[in-house]
Amino acid sequence: MIPNADIQPAKMNGTPDGSVGRVLMTLLLVAALWTLSSEAYYALVDALGLESGYDGAPILFTAYYLGWAALAAWLFRSCFSNVFDRNRVVQEGLTLLPILTGFGLFVVYVLPLLPDVSEVRAPPNPPEFMFASAWYYLPKSADILFQQVLVAALIFSGIRAGFGLTTVSVGMALAFGLFHLGLAFDGFTPLYVARFTLAAVLFGAMLPYLYLRVRNGFRWAYSLHWSFYAADAMLTHLILAVPPWA
Repeated sequence: MIPNADIQPAKMNGTPDGSVGRVLMTLLLVAALWTLSSEAYYALVDALGLESGYDGAPILFTAYYLGWAALAAWLFRSCFSNVFDRNRVVQEGLTLLPILTGFGLFVVYVLPLLPDVSEVRAPPNPPEFMFASAWYYLPKSADILFQQVLVAALIFSGIRAGFGLTTVSVGMALAFGLFHLGLAFDGFTPLYVARFTLAAVLFGAMLPYLYLRVRNGFRWAYSLHWSFYAADAMLTHLILAVPPWA
């Protein structure tokens, strides 16, 4: 989304609008979209009688999260209006294709080489990726895009309100971490929730720098976000592997 580095509030909107209320409204809307998308996902999975939405209906849930991403981009269009235009969106989309292709090759050819996760060693109510096929990562890629639109809206809203990079970074670390604490309400183990929340805090703190100071920051942010899930999947397959004697 960022065409170049060193974007400052004055460059984005003439002068900072200084509206803390606008930032709070953006935060509330982001939280509402995140919560609604999650709750609607589980409701849809139950309605379809699926054990795993991403793996059981990958095309449907890819479209589902692309729809949420499009809705979020439209709702927050004022946050992005001075940052990128239609040509920039097309350019970023085209540039993202080879990146997604590389990730696709990883899940098709690398993950299958790893040992299977043991059902005995797996935690109760395991996350979907533990026993998922490569199809799982198609809707996951769309889900990551949706999340990146949300965090970008928060970042640009904070910058437009006149907050500095450090303040926005701390706010993003707290917001991204708190959002991921919601995993606890989905029945996941404390270790899983803690691991993802800690990663979200660290990643959230990095995001403003990537978006505001690094050329092609969206691509870096998206790629790092996706890479975390890939690395976590690899470690999970190795740590919770089926014993060779089983």
